[in-house]
Amino acid sequence: MDRYPSPILFHGPGAEAAARAKVSVIGRLLHEPFGENGLKIAESREIVDLMNSTPVGDVPGVLVIGPMDRANRSAQDVLLKNIEEFDDRVIRPILWAIDEADVLSTIRSRCVRQWCPGENLHDEDVLYQARAIVGCWQVKDVAGMIEALKDQDPRLVLEATARVLSTSDFSNDSTTALWGRVREMLKHNNPTPTETLSVFL
Repeated sequence: MDRYPSPILFHGPGAEAAARAKVSVIGRLLHEPFGENGLKIAESREIVDLMNSTPVGDVPGVLVIGPMDRANRSAQDVLLKNIEEFDDRVIRPILWAIDEADVLSTIRSRCVRQWCPGENLHDEDVLYQARAIVGCWQVKDVAGMIEALKDQDPRLVLEATARVLSTSDFSNDSTTALWGRVREMLKHNNPTPTETLSVFL
């Protein structure tokens, strides 16, 4: 009998690393990861073909797909039925995205979503600075934000800020807007200190 489990959607700064690490835990990589430069329709059709084939071996084949937030919308639509209905005894898709908000809602709703802050965020000093910046932002203390950002790695600060905000209660529109700006800036590989500061202004 077919089984229809939910695929995993890793999301956040550490999503790609988490997706790749999960492969050896649940099976074996069936194909090189898909979608590195933005998933296209042709790749999605190849994924569908692989999901409908019978992998050789006694462990499930695993497909890593992402970043889904950069995937062509039509390419995501092509995948929809197959990530909704698959037999996890033979195939297991793993999806990942930096910003899950940019993944089609129909894809998100079919996945078990897991936030991945990234390994670097275990650094309590960076988390402390991120909390300080958010605190300064809340009271509109620009000088305090500049001081807290000084000599910090901009990307690490943004990743830590995303983690701080992800554990907060988003009870007002301004906090939700900040969350969106942080996620948007994290799409850039190397944000500058000035670009990072602009997120909070």
